[in-house]
Amino acid sequence: MNPKFDIPIDESRLQKTIAVSKSAFLAGEAEQTVSHAEFLYQQGRYIKKHWWLIQAALLLALCLLLHQTEGALHIRRSLGVAAPLFVILILPELWKNRSYDAMEVEGTTFYTIRQVYAARLTLFAGVDLLLLTAFFCGATYFTRITLWELMIQFLLPFNVACCICFRCLYGGRNQSEALCVLLCSVWCGLWFLVISSETLYDAISVPVWAAMLVLSFAYLVYTLCRGQKTIYKTWEAKASWN
Repeated sequence: MNPKFDIPIDESRLQKTIAVSKSAFLAGEAEQTVSHAEFLYQQGRYIKKHWWLIQAALLLALCLLLHQTEGALHIRRSLGVAAPLFVILILPELWKNRSYDAMEVEGTTFYTIRQVYAARLTLFAGVDLLLLTAFFCGATYFTRITLWELMIQFLLPFNVACCICFRCLYGGRNQSEALCVLLCSVWCGLWFLVISSETLYDAISVPVWAAMLVLSFAYLVYTLCRGQKTIYKTWEAKASWN
């Protein structure tokens, strides 16, 4: 190095400059902070809407199938095989930032990955809740299937598939979308084995079904809460201003 340009650096002043720059950056960003509704709207713009249309088409097809077959027993029990597919359809959007290697970049922005995922999951949950409510209302009105049957035949497998997907999503860098699809397919196979065996299916009493439904809800909530708490350790970049 040329001695003319070998300027000594005062480490304490350098750290002070970094701290002041950090404060100025955060102050400027805070002044431009949007409301929660605006933030949700901004995140919604990045979600491809055709996945929701495909989900709606799937539920409509199931409802028409139930109506055409007058709620045949084998059709009602087969709803659980379609439930994981309903979940799998949103995986491309959940894994989109990983597919484009954007996780580390998003981890250095003013809004953290935790906030981005919370917003997107809120949008997915809201839209899916509307779709499932419409499906449940239509199925119970036009067919002989009861709400309890729908909760066991569709909502229980749906919850388990969600637990699998979120465990993979929050599981770390090595958890891929393909692994998630594979595990959901295995779950479909297990559910098919249960509904195919009359002896096994009839051996499961109503209280056991109810307990499994409650446990699936509880574990889903636990998976989401734990994932949101630990996602920083896995993905958010340790930049100097984080």
